Amino acid sequence: MTPVTYLAIADLPAYLFEQHGITGRSDNPLTESTVRSYHDAATKRRKDNCPRPGDFPEPDHHFGRTPVWAPATVDAWATNRPGRGAGGGRPRKEKRSDP
Repeated sequence: MTPVTYLAIADLPAYLFEQHGITGRSDNPLTESTVRSYHDAATKRRKDNCPRPGDFPEPDHHFGRTPVWAPATVDAWATNRPGRGAGGGRPRKEKRSDP
């Protein structure tokens, strides 16, 4: 786990996004609550040493307690995240050929 870098308000670059700034970045716009949920789940899995591929990226910096991400980090995550149905789930029913 990388060390957390805390920034002062004067040091915060204008190009870093908070959670609400990420919502319109991808092809499938995410709500702020979805971004928060993805971040919280990924943080918990990283803390438990069982991260998943496609997890939301770690914040690049923190502004106080607020995590912030660089646009390149968010864009790389959005392009490399698994698509719909990639998580497995319940198997489909087998179609029977008998009448």
